[in-house]
Amino acid sequence: MGEGVISDGAAASGLVVVTGVFDLLHIGHLRFLEAARHLGDALIVGVEDDERVRRWKGPDRPIMTQEDRCDLLAALRVVDRVFLIAGERVDSDYYVDLLRPLAPRYLAVTADDPYLVEKQTGMARIGVEVRVVTPRIENYSTTRLIRLLGLA
Repeated sequence: MGEGVISDGAAASGLVVVTGVFDLLHIGHLRFLEAARHLGDALIVGVEDDERVRRWKGPDRPIMTQEDRCDLLAALRVVDRVFLIAGERVDSDYYVDLLRPLAPRYLAVTADDPYLVEKQTGMARIGVEVRVVTPRIENYSTTRLIRLLGLA
């Protein structure tokens, strides 16, 4: 899966890309993925690797391994392909390097994406439209599920 870059010419018109952790897959994730998929002809999901998740969310996260998260997402009807995102960078140049080889038409995000500005800045440079497709669905967050399950 490499450094989070797919380079096999996936330049289909209407390609949509999303990125995220997708730990403890829940209905909020599914609604986000479905909304993103409706934007185009295919949906590719970038999954944050375990090291990136630990840096952002702490030593007890993710709950599920990157392999398990990728396998679950790949099994969903709305998802066409999955790739792993590795490394420490989150700047706008990183998103350009990450997504340019895919040649997507859209990068779909949620309303509360913590890197929205970086993504918008980078995608504007390569002609990719950033679309907010869902608000944050607070009652279905992974953090809430972890608390309810007594894992935190």
